[in-house]
Amino acid sequence: MLSKILYHTVNYSPLSAPANFANVSGDHNVTEGSNLQLFCQAAGKPSPNITWVRVLQDGSESEVLHRRPTWNFLNIGKVEAGTYRCTAYNGVEDPVTHTLTVNVLCKYMQNFT
Repeated sequence: MLSKILYHTVNYSPLSAPANFANVSGDHNVTEGSNLQLFCQAAGKPSPNITWVRVLQDGSESEVLHRRPTWNFLNIGKVEAGTYRCTAYNGVEDPVTHTLTVNVLCKYMQNFT
């Protein structure tokens, strides 16, 4: 009976594996006008799809803003400051998510710190 329970609990095909993160960005403090690269690399079989959203102040999520593991911000501005979430999903088990915060520091304030 125990083996039957384990079989139903761990029901993987040898050709599939759930999405899991291999390498993700942490929180960032960047100066306004600089460049920033966020990354959310995941593994799994089949290969997971990666999506990025912004976490709004009420905890809800924006629409999907980006659909690749790497997201480049060129000449970043204060409007890009906030909390972002990447999701990796490949149809096997539940999606996995990672949340990070981007703080954009005013370039004119850097001389005063």
